[in-house]
Amino acid sequence: MLLLTPLLLGPLYLSTGCATHRITGQVVDRNGAPVERAVVSLEPGGVQIVTDSEGYWEIDYLRDEKGDRIRLDKRADYQVEAFKVGYQPRDTEFYYKRGELLTQPMVLREDSIRVVPEELELDPDAFPDRTHSSGANYEGE
Repeated sequence: MLLLTPLLLGPLYLSTGCATHRITGQVVDRNGAPVERAVVSLEPGGVQIVTDSEGYWEIDYLRDEKGDRIRLDKRADYQVEAFKVGYQPRDTEFYYKRGELLTQPMVLREDSIRVVPEELELDPDAFPDRTHSSGANYEGE
C-alpha cells in the first residue's frame, strides 16, 4: 500500500460534465483534525470565506474592483491562504484551468512562543530602601 502525504501531491482536478467552476479544499491541523472557522483567502480575486465544521471550503466566484461577484477566471494562477488565530498562516499556489479543482488539505501548525528566563537580581540586600513594599499597607485607626 502506497501512502502519500498531502505535501507531496499537487492539486487534484475533478472532471465534471457540467459547467461548474469552483475551487475546493480542506484545512486541517498537523494531526489531521479539521480546523473549523479558519479564514481562507483567494488572490487574485479578493474572496475570503470561513471553513465549515469539517474544515472544508469552496470558492466559485471572484470579486471585481467594485466588489461585485464575477465568474471564476479560467486558465489563471491563484494563491490560497488559510489563517486562524493560534496557528501559523499557510498558503499555496496553483494553476486553475476549468471545472472543479480539489486542492490537497492545507496543514496549519500551531503558533508557539519561546519563553526565555530573564536574569533578575533577587538579593534583598540589593534593595536597601524597603519603604515601598510590594504588599499593601493599611494604616488604619
